[in-house]
Amino acid sequence: MKNFPHLSEIKHLRKKLGITQKELGEKLNIPQSTISRIENGSIDPPYSKIKIIYECLEGERKTRKKMKKQAEDIMIRHIIFIKPSSSIRDAADLMNKHGISQLPILEKQQNLGSLTSKKIQKFITENPKIINGDVSLIKELPFPEVNRDWGIKDISTLLENYPAVLVKDENYNFIGIITDADLLKLTNNY
Repeated sequence: MKNFPHLSEIKHLRKKLGITQKELGEKLNIPQSTISRIENGSIDPPYSKIKIIYECLEGERKTRKKMKKQAEDIMIRHIIFIKPSSSIRDAADLMNKHGISQLPILEKQQNLGSLTSKKIQKFITENPKIINGDVSLIKELPFPEVNRDWGIKDISTLLENYPAVLVKDENYNFIGIITDADLLKLTNNY
C-alpha cells in the first residue's frame, strides 16, 4: 500500500501548484468546504478521499513538469533530409528505409521545403511517372523552425498544423527534428 502524505503536505502541494480549494473541489466533484476541513484537520477523511485528492495533485504536478521540457529534450538529433536536387523516388526510398512519413528539404543549412508520404502517394497515384521527377515538383512548405529552448506546449501547437518542426541552435544550425510521434513518447511518463 502506498503511503500518502500528511494532510498538511496536501495543502502545501495544492498551494505550490497554484490551485485553489474551489478549483480542486470542482475538478474532483468534492465541495470546497470539505477540502478546507480536510486541510485544516477539522475532519478525519477516509483513505479513499485522501487518495483521490493526492493523486489528482500529484498528476497535475507531473503534467506540469513534463510541460517544462524543451525542444532539445525531445528532438531527434539525427535529421534525415533530402536535397532539392533529389528525385521523388530518392525521397520515397529514404522514407521507407527509415520508417518516416516526412522529410525536410535542406541544403547548406537552408530550409527549402518539405515532403510528406501523403503528398508523394497522391501524386504517384495520379501520375506514376512523376516518381522519377525532381522533389521540387511536389515539395510543400518548409517545416517551422524553433530554437532549442522552445517549450513543449508551443511546439505542440505548431504540430497541429505541420507534420514536423526543425530545431536550431544559437548559431542557426539545424540540430534536430520533432514530429507528433516524438511528443507522444512523453505520454509514457504520465
